[in-house]
Amino acid sequence: MAAGSEWGRRLAEPAIADGPLDTRKQVVRMLDELGFDPDPDAEWKIVKLRHCPLLEAAHEEPEVVCGVHHGIVKGALESLGADPGQSELHAFHEPGACSLTLPDA
Repeated sequence: MAAGSEWGRRLAEPAIADGPLDTRKQVVRMLDELGFDPDPDAEWKIVKLRHCPLLEAAHEEPEVVCGVHHGIVKGALESLGADPGQSELHAFHEPGACSLTLPDA
């Protein structure tokens, strides 16, 4: 997860967030650019990740692959001034999607 966190911090480094909603939107845009096909709810708090760039590896080693992906999110949140500990990633939460919860603040 540490490598993912560092990667996420670097991806979000040039950005500045204007509040929690903007933070969540920036994280979702980053995930979109990385190929996760994110589908956020109306408040951008619960995000379905409909595509995994490393799906086969994630099925074989979910703790490793999903841990890195969650680390990317946590690093980006930290760079944007949000509490990364408030995020949750539920791998294979439903058929065809993982579920990501982003922080309120």
